[in-house]
Amino acid sequence: MHVEYAEALEADAEISGQRCDDLVEASGYWHFADEHGREERALAAAAEVDDGRSVLSGRAAYASFLLTHGRREEGERAMAQLMHEGSECEWAYGEAAAGYQAIGAHQEALRWLNIGVQRFVPDLGAEVEVGDPGFELLRERADLRHRLGLPADQYDELLTRSEERSHEVFSQIEEIGRQQHAIPAVLYWPEAEFAEVQRRHPDWNPGLAHVEHRRFIQRTLTDHPTSAVIVAGALDDLVAFAESRELPLDDPATHAEYTSEAARLGQAAPWPPERNDACWCGSERKYKKCCGAPGFA
Repeated sequence: MHVEYAEALEADAEISGQRCDDLVEASGYWHFADEHGREERALAAAAEVDDGRSVLSGRAAYASFLLTHGRREEGERAMAQLMHEGSECEWAYGEAAAGYQAIGAHQEALRWLNIGVQRFVPDLGAEVEVGDPGFELLRERADLRHRLGLPADQYDELLTRSEERSHEVFSQIEEIGRQQHAIPAVLYWPEAEFAEVQRRHPDWNPGLAHVEHRRFIQRTLTDHPTSAVIVAGALDDLVAFAESRELPLDDPATHAEYTSEAARLGQAAPWPPERNDACWCGSERKYKKCCGAPGFA
C-alpha cells in the first residue's frame, strides 16, 4: 500500500502544480516501505524544485534525511545554505529542527525553532491561534525548551495565552455543535470496523466491499455540502449503545440514534474537508487524492 501511494503521488507531482509537496509526501511513503533509495531520490527532486513557498520544504526534508542517514557533513552544508537563503515555508524550520533533534543536536534544533518563530511571529503582543503562521513553531519550541529544562520566556507565555484562547473558542464551537441537533450525521465504518461488521452481521451490508461503502458515504455527504458531520462507527460501541437503550441492534433506526448521539457528544468530524486536508475515511491521504478524487464516487 505504501508503494502504491508513493507512486501515485510521484505521478501526481508531474501534473498537480504542487511538485515539491507531492514529492515530499511521496518520500514519507517510500520511507515506510523501507525503500530508502527511492525516498532519497524523491527528496532530492523535491529540494531541486523547492522555491520556499510550498507547504512542505523539499530542501529541509532532504537536508534532514542526510543528517539522519549518516551523512551529517552533507546535511549540515544543505542546512547552512537553507539558513542563509531563508524560506517562506514555516514547515522548513520545524523539519530542520526535527532532523537535528533526531541526531541529538538539541541546541541546533532550538536555534532553528528560534529563528522560525522570530520570522513568523514578529509581534509578541499578537494573538496567535491554532492554524496561524508560527503557532506550531511556538509549540515545538516550548516542548523542546521544557525538555531541556529551560525556564519559560515571552514566547512561551504567548503560546500559553494562545492555547487558552484557542481552548475557549473550541469550547464555544463544541457547545454550538451540541445545540445544532438538526445537522445530519452520517455513519461511516472504517475499514477494520467494516470487516468486523461483515463478519458478525453479514446481512447489514450483503456483498458490499469497503470501497463501495466509502463511495456510498461520499455520495451521501455530497448531498449535504456544508451541513453534515461524519461519525466513524465502532461496532462494540453500537452494541453497547443498543443494550443501554434496550433497542434492537439490527434496526436501522438504532444505528441512526447511535450516530446522532455520537455527533451530539462531539465524536464526529465536520464535512466537507479542505482539498489538502486528510481524507475523512482515515486513509491519511489528502482528500483530493482519495475519496474526493474526480470520479471516485
